[in-house]
Amino acid sequence: MRPSVKICGLTRTQDVEMCTRHGADMLGFVVEYPRPVPWNLSVSEATRLIAKCEAKTCVVTGGSAEKTLTLAHTLKPDFMQLHDCDAKLYNELRSLGVGVIATLRPGMANFEQAAADFCAAGVHALLLDPRDAASGGTANVPAFLWLKRIASRPVVLAGGISPENVAEIIRQARPEMIDLMTGVEQRPGIKDEKKVRALFGVLD
Repeated sequence: MRPSVKICGLTRTQDVEMCTRHGADMLGFVVEYPRPVPWNLSVSEATRLIAKCEAKTCVVTGGSAEKTLTLAHTLKPDFMQLHDCDAKLYNELRSLGVGVIATLRPGMANFEQAAADFCAAGVHALLLDPRDAASGGTANVPAFLWLKRIASRPVVLAGGISPENVAEIIRQARPEMIDLMTGVEQRPGIKDEKKVRALFGVLD
């Protein structure tokens, strides 16, 4: 059984439709991210794209709890991908029917405690990502396997996954979900249908 696939950093309607057609389970949109990244969307741009989605949707953002809740009310995604642990915020998002995917990075301070706090706060899943939002990275399989052992929630694997390496990464890590962005792009924000088709050709 293949892992679920989240394709993130979508910026165009045709890419939303194409990724859905090939089998993406979740589509990710970077919205009002607090750093300048090439995938960043305005609220109006994200609203237009999310309205086209048939797959599950995830908004990747950062900033204050007030901003996060405003985006949740406006965009109504299925999930929000966040970096800060705030049980009150997570409870408020759950009351809106929005799940939380909490991001962790290997080497961060208090990694194990942060994972425990996220799980205790009732997040939908943890996402292990060695990258920052503006650069590539390589999936850290040993850290992923360790996090799977200590976490009480599902763990998503991300970081430099592509059609070329996805089979080996899945063999080693056995993730429930993988998250791709640059690995299926022509250039930042522009998805490559040949790469997306190749990805699902490997998975299926």
